[in-house]
Amino acid sequence: MSNPSDYSISVQSVVFRSRSLGDLLDALESTDIDRLELWGEHLSPEDDEATIAAGRRRVEESSVAVDGYGVIDIEDTGEARDSFAFAADLGAEYVTVNYPPARDDITEELVDLAEAFDLDVGIHNYSTVHHDDLSTVFSGIDDVRSVVDRYDHPRLGVCIDTGHFLVMDESPADVISTVGDRIVAVHLKDTSDDEIEDLPGAGTLDLPTVLGLFDDHGAVDAPLVVEYELPDDRALPALREAEENVRTAVEGGR
Repeated sequence: MSNPSDYSISVQSVVFRSRSLGDLLDALESTDIDRLELWGEHLSPEDDEATIAAGRRRVEESSVAVDGYGVIDIEDTGEARDSFAFAADLGAEYVTVNYPPARDDITEELVDLAEAFDLDVGIHNYSTVHHDDLSTVFSGIDDVRSVVDRYDHPRLGVCIDTGHFLVMDESPADVISTVGDRIVAVHLKDTSDDEIEDLPGAGTLDLPTVLGLFDDHGAVDAPLVVEYELPDDRALPALREAEENVRTAVEGGR
């Protein structure tokens, strides 16, 4: 396995969904994680100018870098441009997106926006946890593979959410083996007997195997984005535990 320093460990800001942007940045200062995938509920192009300016200033004053932005929920063409411009302005390298898999017109627009704003696009998968109508989201490896096979563009790839694949009884290891060279980012999420969306390493996710497959399939550069949805009083302790679980898995596989 690659050297642990080859991996970028990040966090999805939804982990601190009950906190303000400033409070979540303060929380991260007490950890060793200094990279963030920013969720639109914490800062969005739909916010007023003063809020956006204050949010950007707060990020710039922190030690945390915004690597990615999303997940952007898209229902139709013409909806994503502002989010792409916003992500680029924040200095993000990628956006994560969710939209109906059958909408090739949206896929084509995303490719155009990726080129225009110099951003990678990661198609994010969901499950029955948040969506009753799975036709509106990517929920299985066949959905994902169908689009990336038909649109072989260097800016269009996949954001693998390991937890949602586990809920859908699909192996994250199989997914990585199938689309490894198209992985833009990874949402490292677990599912356990206690929590359906748990911290990585707390449930059925086989972290050493998953991380080893990133090596095998050339996805070492993809940010490992820790994600879970736990009560706020557990959010920070769980993040420290998750970071330790990931680093232990990486070092154990060297």
